[in-house]
Parts: sequence; C-alpha cells; structure tokens
Amino acid sequence: MEKTKYVFIGAGGHARVLASVIESNRAELVAVFDPNPEKIALDEVKNEGAYQQDKHPNAQLLIAIGDNAIRERISQEIKHKVGQAIHATAVVDRLVNLAEGVQIIQGAVVNRGSSIGKHTIVNTNATVDHDCQLGDFVHIAPGATLCGGVKVGKGTLIGANATVLPNCIIGENVSVGAGAVVTADLPDNVVVAGVPAKIIKHG
Repeated sequence: MEKTKYVFIGAGGHARVLASVIESNRAELVAVFDPNPEKIALDEVKNEGAYQQDKHPNAQLLIAIGDNAIRERISQEIKHKVGQAIHATAVVDRLVNLAEGVQIIQGAVVNRGSSIGKHTIVNTNATVDHDCQLGDFVHIAPGATLCGGVKVGKGTLIGANATVLPNCIIGENVSVGAGAVVTADLPDNVVVAGVPAKIIKHG
C-alpha cells in the first residue's frame, strides 16, 4: 500500500511533534513550507520557503503551527487538500466527528459523542470526554482535561493541565491559563487563570 503523503506549513516545534504523529501511521512528510529563512529543514525534510500551491499537489496539507490565529489566517490561503493527523497511541472513539485539519497528538483521548472543529489541536495527553463540542481553530494544550458536555468556542486556547468541569460553555477567543480550573461558563474574548478560574483580562 502506498504511503499517505503530507506537506506542512510551519517548521517549528509543533511541526516536529506533528511529524512524529504522521510517522506513527507510516505516512510520509514530503515537504515543509515556512518563510522563515532560519528554518532550513524540519528534521530531514528541507524547508521549501513560502507556501506554493502548485508543489506536491497530491499530498495532504496540515498547518503545523500551534497559534490559533495564525492557523486560521493560513487556512484562508491554502489550495491543497487538507488532511487529518491522529497519533497511533491516541484513543478516538468511532462515534467522534472530526473536521478537516484536526491534529490529535500522542496519548490524547477523545471520547464518544464529541466533535472537533477544523484545524483544532488536541495536544499530548489531553482528554476530551464524552459529548464535548470544540469549535474551529481551538487548541487543547498538553495534559488539559475537558469533562463531559463541554463546549469550546472558535479560536480558544485551553492551557496545559487546565481542567474544565462538566457542561461548561467557553466562548470564542478565550485563553484559559495553565493549571486553571474552569467551574462556570466564560464569555468571548477573555483571559482566565487560577483555581477556580477567574477573568483577569477582557479583550
């Protein structure tokens, strides 16, 4: 069987992690696009500079960048078919809905009835329990836990080792600090931190 081929946009740290994800499924990274001239290569794969839509047209594309806003901006410019990446050690229930561009990293768990939006990252050892709804361009950072029935709006970051209690609704473009415990709904465009999590910044 022929290997699935991927191209990445981005050659930083998250791209290295994502490369290991596709390797776990015996897929092949054939090209990396990153306009930063200091990024010469991603491991053994040469950086080909700024994104070029006519190169490697049969490969699937992943935006290998952790920043939510940057992923969203780049998504509006790409012409390749967009793929998905799920590490072989991740546990994703068969009744989970995954949109294009989803990235599920080593040791992550996504449980039954959940849905994951476009270009959303569920990072290392994060847990998304049953019936959660994650919007587009969300990032669930390493070790974070979403209990059952949680809703997360577009562009939101759930920080490393944060916990969101059952049925909480988190707005769009929210930043939940590392280690925070979210016990109640959160509006759009806020930064929260602490145990329990409290709003420390608006806008």
